[in-house]
Amino acid sequence: MALSRRGERQMNSAPNDMIAATLVALAVGLAFIAGCALYYGRRITLRRIPMQWGVDGQPAWFAPRLIGLWFSFGVTAALSAFLLALALHDPQKLTALIVATVSLIGTNMWVQVYHLKRVIRWQQETPAR
Repeated sequence: MALSRRGERQMNSAPNDMIAATLVALAVGLAFIAGCALYYGRRITLRRIPMQWGVDGQPAWFAPRLIGLWFSFGVTAALSAFLLALALHDPQKLTALIVATVSLIGTNMWVQVYHLKRVIRWQQETPAR
């Protein structure tokens, strides 16, 4: 009987281990995105930051500097919290939701770097405003 309880505990700890690993990935991802906002944000002097570019390579719309720098952080945190809440609510879909969460984190890390580097490049190429 002790073996079945022990085995049962080990099986029940697997989802908790997966969630813990996902939370670590989320913490690392959010730290990376925040670090990018701080590091690249020092090099961006614009009050309004381009958020999207048109097919002609020119900004399609702008956001205030604070939103432009931290938008990816907020989106990553909010969507990850939502996906993790779903994973806790419906354990049968745990693996799929964790894969989605980790994919979201990784994608937003890449988007943050790409976006801020592009803003800096555009700022350098654009005449003084």
